[in-house]
Amino acid sequence: MNKIIDLQETSPNFWKARYRGNHGTYTVKIETDGKDIRNFSCSCPSDYYPCKHIPIVREAINDHISKNRAKPEKGVFENVVRKMSLNDLQEFVIRFGLHNTSFQQAVLLEFTPPHKQPGGNNYSEIIRCALENIDFDSDDIYDYHYEDFEIDALDQWLKKAREYIEQGNDAEAILIAKACIEEYAGWARGIDIDLDGYISEDYLYEPFSILEKAYENGCMTAEELLAYCKKEVGKNKYDRASVSMFNNLIMSLTEDTDPEAYIIMQDKLFNNLSDKSSYEAKQILERKIDFYKKRGDAQTAQRIIEENLQIEAFRQEIVKKMIADNKFKEAKKMVNEYIQSKESHNSFNGYNSCWDEYLLEIAGTENDTKEIRKISRKFIDRTFRLTYYQTYRSTFSKEEWPAEYEKLINHYQKGSIWFISSIADIFIEEKQTTRLLAYLTKHLRCDILEQYYKNIADEFPEETITLFRRAVDEQMKNTGRDIYENTVRYFESMLHVNGGVEVVKQMIGDYTTQYKTRKAMVEIFTRFSKSRL
Repeated sequence: MNKIIDLQETSPNFWKARYRGNHGTYTVKIETDGKDIRNFSCSCPSDYYPCKHIPIVREAINDHISKNRAKPEKGVFENVVRKMSLNDLQEFVIRFGLHNTSFQQAVLLEFTPPHKQPGGNNYSEIIRCALENIDFDSDDIYDYHYEDFEIDALDQWLKKAREYIEQGNDAEAILIAKACIEEYAGWARGIDIDLDGYISEDYLYEPFSILEKAYENGCMTAEELLAYCKKEVGKNKYDRASVSMFNNLIMSLTEDTDPEAYIIMQDKLFNNLSDKSSYEAKQILERKIDFYKKRGDAQTAQRIIEENLQIEAFRQEIVKKMIADNKFKEAKKMVNEYIQSKESHNSFNGYNSCWDEYLLEIAGTENDTKEIRKISRKFIDRTFRLTYYQTYRSTFSKEEWPAEYEKLINHYQKGSIWFISSIADIFIEEKQTTRLLAYLTKHLRCDILEQYYKNIADEFPEETITLFRRAVDEQMKNTGRDIYENTVRYFESMLHVNGGVEVVKQMIGDYTTQYKTRKAMVEIFTRFSKSRL
């Protein structure tokens, strides 16, 4: 059954299809270079890239092209068009285009003349009208079927701009990019829907990328591009993301054209921040550091780091250097100061942090057993972590340790009736296989058994198989393809246990007899038997 509802070549080498899938109708777009795929997208919810719909539609495109090539004679359509008078053809295009936006866009894309003189931008009106004609159900925009909501008109005009860049007509590409930036911003602000996360980010990034490419090609001077960005960035129609794009471009251009002004700009941005330890503050300071490093001024770059130790990454850099230089006292002081400052603002719990890693590294180098015990215990306070568990254990004698790990087991249990993986992990590390078997028996569940069966199977193969059978029997009281697929996964685990093959064969026979009306189960179990038994 052909699930492709519609397939059209909306412009040369640019194809669009509608595909009836398992979760609704998807929009598939494919751009080719006449032979191979250059770009593609699909609105389906699949996690695979590319999804299965891309090759299906690509094959349909190839079939469509092959069929047309097989008809060398002129078709009726071509004959009729060629016999039309110019006036009749123009009247038809105008009349039909007024009521068909897709046809109108195709004509404009093909026949809009390049600008002969500077000033004005016909593309702005064209793209504005195209955006105004977009028709979608605002109530459905948040449905996952529209997860990658796309705008054909913008796709096509951005493609046209890229083609102009390739052809060396950067001036025309600049006009299209500017029109896309300005009109998309106005349209997005004018509709009463938050499209963030539901629409392709290419409509924001791609026009700026085209402007930068034109600048790199020498079609725009830095001063011209700066003037445009500064003129636009202050307009109310731009959202935060657009303003950020303008500002990033302004900063990049200013760094090249007026280094002093660039540093003044960074200082102003930094001084206006209320939180000098924020991510934004870090970005600003890193730009300054990079600026000085590129100019060979490593001393100034280092001074910026040392003067801004409220930035966690900067302090880490200094601490790591101190440890490498065996300046342990200074390193500990710097680490503890940071922890205390965060704790005073209730923004740091001291657990599982890089700061404790530094303190543990120092304690190990200094052979400070008391400190090693204290810090490593923090890392395993909430959950078992093998490396830190072993480090913690190393601070006790063989005689002291059994009592200590019993305390840790009780700490993890804390009166809970549920399975605690950290307790099972301790039994494994301490080679307490009998206790692990009892613990798994008490908390019998297929997924838990699958995770830990290898740790008991060698010593207790019969008991392991028995536990699997009990757990799977309980699971098979439920129905559904997912249940059956999971069950064959547990069968696979059982095959690795001594005596498991015969038991799996028996279980499949029993289930097939007991639940013979479950067609999906019979299909899945039969497939497993043929491939594995």
